[in-house]
Amino acid sequence: MLRATLALLAFLAAVGSAYAQHAPASPYAGWEHRTVKALSDQQIADLCAGRDMGLALPAELNGYPGPVHARELGDQLRLTKDQRTRVQELHAAMQAEAIPLGEP
Repeated sequence: MLRATLALLAFLAAVGSAYAQHAPASPYAGWEHRTVKALSDQQIADLCAGRDMGLALPAELNGYPGPVHARELGDQLRLTKDQRTRVQELHAAMQAEAIPLGEP
């Protein structure tokens, strides 16, 4: 029994070692050296500048554009002058809050 257990452990160690040598590289290799591991340098710059980071995608896929896109699509959305003004105010407020948060 002991001999069989040792043989099994030796086999598993050999297989594991062989797999590790031939396993595909992680798509996240090198990310551990980033300032913020989960964000690219561009995403960090966008965040610090109060720009869109693409995080509005879930809302937009469900029919809810963010302030920047609502402003850009104002004609297609047939926004009134008051609505355009409000969208601009929302965007300005969002940037006024976001930019200081990104400062070091």
